[in-house]
Amino acid sequence: MAAPRPPAARPAEPATADARFVVQVGAYSDAAMLRETRQKVEKLGLKTYTQVIEGDAGRRTRVRVGPYGTRAEAQAAVARLKAAGLPANLLAL
Repeated sequence: MAAPRPPAARPAEPATADARFVVQVGAYSDAAMLRETRQKVEKLGLKTYTQVIEGDAGRRTRVRVGPYGTRAEAQAAVARLKAAGLPANLLAL
């Protein structure tokens, strides 16, 4: 009788081809803070984009970095932002 095979290694990322990750740096209602944050992030060599949202507290603009194809790439961006003293939250889309 042959020895049982070890289970196949599980992939580190979701199997879906459309898995994407982004990093949110913040959400701002103040245009000056928004601009300052984007400049700080882009000085680190990370490209930003914004998303306007309407909520109970009014209009805010999210500052995000990405999208990244893997969680590891997004986590590297999180580490870079946090090392520069900026907030960073990894989000799976």
